[in-house]
Amino acid sequence: MASSKSRLYEICAAKHWQPPAFECCEDCPGDEKLYAFKVTIEVQLEGSTTILECHGAPQSKKKMAAQHAAEGALWYLMHLGIITGHN
Repeated sequence: MASSKSRLYEICAAKHWQPPAFECCEDCPGDEKLYAFKVTIEVQLEGSTTILECHGAPQSKKKMAAQHAAEGALWYLMHLGIITGHN
């Protein structure tokens, strides 16, 4: 099964959208280092463009933080009806 991040890239390519942009936007100081990512997608529907930004919850590993942000974006796209659970 593909990761959420890979799936998001595949969906953007299939819909001829720009690839999603992932950015590490938070490096939380403290005893345990935590990272949070933001993913930005330009959703193009019926001649208009909507910028979708999803922030993931802080995680102990950068890879997990990026996956969490991608999961949020996929959830949002599903609830907008842009994709189905099987895309």
